[in-house]
Amino acid sequence: MRNTLKEPEIMAKVKDEKAELSQLCREKARDIFVSIGSADIDKANLLQKATAGAIMLDKSLLLSGDPTSINVSVLMDVVDAIRSRQPGRIERPFQSPALPQPEFEP
Repeated sequence: MRNTLKEPEIMAKVKDEKAELSQLCREKARDIFVSIGSADIDKANLLQKATAGAIMLDKSLLLSGDPTSINVSVLMDVVDAIRSRQPGRIERPFQSPALPQPEFEP
C-alpha cells in the first residue's frame, strides 16, 4: 500500500481529492455558520452556547494566526529571565506551575 501511495500519479490524485474535500468542507461550514440566526442561539442551552462560542473563538484565533492557548509556565520563565537581568530584583522561588505564583518585590 505504501509503495502505491508513493507513485506520482496516485499522489497527485490524493492531493486533488484532499483539496476538493477541503473546499467542500469549507463551503458547508460557511453555509452552516451563515444559517445560524438569533432564534437558533436563543434556543440553545447555556452549555451549548458556551461550547459553540468557545469553538468558534478558537477557530477564529487559528484562522487569524493568533495563539489558541498560552503556556503560563513558559511566560513565567520569560518573566523570570527578564527579572534576573534587572539589578535589585528578587528571583521568584520555584513553585509548582499548577499553583498560583506570588509576585516578589524588593
